[in-house]
Amino acid sequence: MRQALRETLTQLHEQLDSAEEMDVELRGELERTLEEIRTHLGEQAPPPPETPLRGRLEGLAVRFEQTHPLVAEALGHTIRALARMGI
Repeated sequence: MRQALRETLTQLHEQLDSAEEMDVELRGELERTLEEIRTHLGEQAPPPPETPLRGRLEGLAVRFEQTHPLVAEALGHTIRALARMGI
């Protein structure tokens, strides 16, 4: 499952890299959240349940939906991968 999430994160980064005219603050928020996910992937145990990673990603997906639908779609894949891992 971790490998699937890593692949999903790679796809999300590809979408981010190809996105044009993205709000700098919004992108920064997404980058910080993705870094937190990568940090948790390197740990043996999943993040504690009180870590609101999925909730933050869902909020970001909604914010990206209008201006960058492919990024929002990639975020949806990431959210589902986290859900499969119980995160």
